[in-house]
Amino acid sequence: MLKIQVFDGQITKNFNIDEFKCKNNGEVLLNAAVLDHIERLQKFRNWYNRPMIVVSGYRTKEYNKKIGGSPNSRHMQGIASDILLPDEFYGFTKKRQEQFLNNLKNKWIELCELGGLGGGIGFYDNFFHIDSRKKGNYKNGVYAFWDNRKKKK
Repeated sequence: MLKIQVFDGQITKNFNIDEFKCKNNGEVLLNAAVLDHIERLQKFRNWYNRPMIVVSGYRTKEYNKKIGGSPNSRHMQGIASDILLPDEFYGFTKKRQEQFLNNLKNKWIELCELGGLGGGIGFYDNFFHIDSRKKGNYKNGVYAFWDNRKKKK
């Protein structure tokens, strides 16, 4: 059973419901799966040990289509978050950037596995995507991973 205390929009120590609202119309989806995702995100934040800026949380079907999101995007279920990469990332060597991203991937998958989920993580030039998807038949086993960076190496 999920035990959570919500006060004035604050869902966890570091996340407020406002961060997950649809950028198009301000709608937000709250259910057990969404709250579970945000709790997992808080555990990730505790490990990450730096502020996390959510650039995209919940998306309505219309907004997701408008911005060219995947037709099966977990954002429409409220169980996906796009997080801005920290400023210091851009000062890292290419090798250190790859280590940083690999650490993110490994930790998110670990947290999802602890929650009995498959998990998904993707990399983009300015942000990374993480989601709390159900286990499935993915290329890499029980999780999904992709790298859509244009500026690789």
